[in-house]
Amino acid sequence: MDCRRRFERWVLRCAAAALALACWVGAGLAHAARLELVIEAPPELAAAAASVRGVPSERFRTAMRLTGLEDPGPPITVLLAPEDSPAARSAPPWISGWAYGERGVVVLLPGRVQRYPDGDLASLVQHEVAHVLIARAARGAPVPRWLDEGLAMAASRGRDLEDRGRVAWSVLVHGPGSLARLDLAFAGGEAEMQAAYAFSQDFVQDLLRRGGDGAMPDLFARLARGTGFEAAFREAMDQDLAAAESDYWSRRTFWMRWVPVLTSSSLLWIGISALAVVAIHRRRARDAERRRRWDEEEHDAELASNPVGSAEPDSEDELVN
Repeated sequence: MDCRRRFERWVLRCAAAALALACWVGAGLAHAARLELVIEAPPELAAAAASVRGVPSERFRTAMRLTGLEDPGPPITVLLAPEDSPAARSAPPWISGWAYGERGVVVLLPGRVQRYPDGDLASLVQHEVAHVLIARAARGAPVPRWLDEGLAMAASRGRDLEDRGRVAWSVLVHGPGSLARLDLAFAGGEAEMQAAYAFSQDFVQDLLRRGGDGAMPDLFARLARGTGFEAAFREAMDQDLAAAESDYWSRRTFWMRWVPVLTSSSLLWIGISALAVVAIHRRRARDAERRRRWDEEEHDAELASNPVGSAEPDSEDELVN
């Protein structure tokens, strides 16, 4: 009996030691993989800087997982610029942030965070930091703009009805496009750029679904080893890029084009706005008809009070005559 008790205590002590060791190793790994941000902001953006500092480090792990990056590398510098700064004045009004991937620097314009595709400051931070992590995962190898932006969106936000609506509406109006056109559209106007964001996210999400969890990290591992992009894509995805692109457009069937549009929040507000315009028009027509009836009633009342031939004379001469 004593031997049995001693054995049980020994097993418990070993289990406790193993658990403590696992916790210590896990904590060490978590600390090693922790992403650090260095925030620089003028005094008037102190509140925005505090919000950026409050973004949990865990929110950047999605970008690391998508690219297979185990170590985020050195701290990333985040510069917050006000609207009257040279950085803001040099950027189009629909640009809310950008990243210098190889330098590990992110520039944010907090006054513009409500613009598509980022609806809040935390998502904008995730998006731009993801660009730096993507550059680090590729080890300086060139990454197409559509992949860079599509992965950054996948790392910072999920797709919603607005994204699907933008894709479906663009397919409906312009027809199938190309990845080359997407890259060019990012340098265009606001509408072109927003459509390019939506398409890039949609195409990358399609690749992630079809390739599985390991395909994208495999792609970046090959890029980091010096493999050209198209060869790395073919080896990681088991398909040529041109074939993947053609297959993507061919699966833009009738329902994929129309259902997102019919259920999108944008179309809903368009419908609501149209109904409001119709209601306003009808209200104005009713008001005009009501005023016309009032005018007729007043005219009839005047005629009734002063019938023809009974009008009072205008002067004493008429009384004499």
